[in-house]
Amino acid sequence: MTSITRTAASCVAVGLLALTACGGEGADDILDAVSDAVDDLTSTTVPDADEDVAGGTTTTPSTAAPGDDAVVEVEFSEPEFRMPLTGEPLEVAEMIPDRPALVVKVPNNSQALPQTGLNEADIVYEEIINDAITRFAVVFHSQGSDPVGPIRSGRAQDIDLLTNLNSPLFAWSGGNAGVTRLVNNSSLVSLSYVGGYANAYYRRDGRGGAPHNLFSSTDTLWAEAPDDASTPPQLFQYLREGEMIDADTASVVEIEMDSIAVRWEFDEDTGQYLRWQNGEEHPTELTGQVSADNVVVLFVEYRSGVVDARSPEAQTVGSGDALVFTGGTVQPAVWARESNTDPIGLFTDASATTPVRLSPGRTWVELPRNDPSDVMYVS
Repeated sequence: MTSITRTAASCVAVGLLALTACGGEGADDILDAVSDAVDDLTSTTVPDADEDVAGGTTTTPSTAAPGDDAVVEVEFSEPEFRMPLTGEPLEVAEMIPDRPALVVKVPNNSQALPQTGLNEADIVYEEIINDAITRFAVVFHSQGSDPVGPIRSGRAQDIDLLTNLNSPLFAWSGGNAGVTRLVNNSSLVSLSYVGGYANAYYRRDGRGGAPHNLFSSTDTLWAEAPDDASTPPQLFQYLREGEMIDADTASVVEIEMDSIAVRWEFDEDTGQYLRWQNGEEHPTELTGQVSADNVVVLFVEYRSGVVDARSPEAQTVGSGDALVFTGGTVQPAVWARESNTDPIGLFTDASATTPVRLSPGRTWVELPRNDPSDVMYVS
């Protein structure tokens, strides 16, 4: 480890946070650019199983060897099909599971450890909730987990965060009357423990007392999908065959999530990131230490909850700074999103013209407060 970098000195979008947090022309310009980029992404996402879509190539300028000012054009081939939430290349569209995304709300306080299903999920969002702790929105599609849990309550912030998954199933233990009303009026398909589904979907295990002993399985939950449920769209852009990451190395990233101190370390042997929290390895019950192929840090503003002022709500529509960790590298970036139905775009700068690409695989998205000093990385 050679250097420690705080993001205040490394983010490319200097001044962007001031523009986007309060709105203004700068934010509008970014979101206009993002709208065009989102159209490009969503027009080439997951095809129907019977749709014939040809792959293509993209020409990208690449810097030549040091000392040579020439720019060479490199063609990268985009696979015909990808798994929508991991970006794994596929040979045929029929390999995409014909089912909706499933989101399970999993707690992250000490009584909930070790959790199950975190290493099987395509995407995990870590959000700050009340009492200065975090909670996970665990998103499954390409594969499942039996068991999965513990399962806890949802928050109003989940609606904006998850609406872009195309009416996902939402497995949660329930919420207060205000949150329940908002979820029921959203496009999320509620499978709430307190909403009449206790015996159908959920079970209590014997490892501890309520509320940290509520579990289910993804197959049980998927079986309740509506007949018209659809697969989720692709949310991120991914590296193409032969494409290399042009970024600085970063072997460790540390993130302060209120009372939860998160640490991700890159393992060169596996090419994955391993997770620690509060100084200890973060275990799962069945699959060892929590791991991920990508770690995406989105700096977001938290506001007092619309239902409960004590409950912080991440503002995930708009734009802000980001850091993307993949393949042992770090890429300062900009995130931007015009509406909650759009994917959260990741771009190299505020022009929103060049996407930041992830490695195909499982992704963790961290949502710390809008304070660059809360994140540091080591190269």
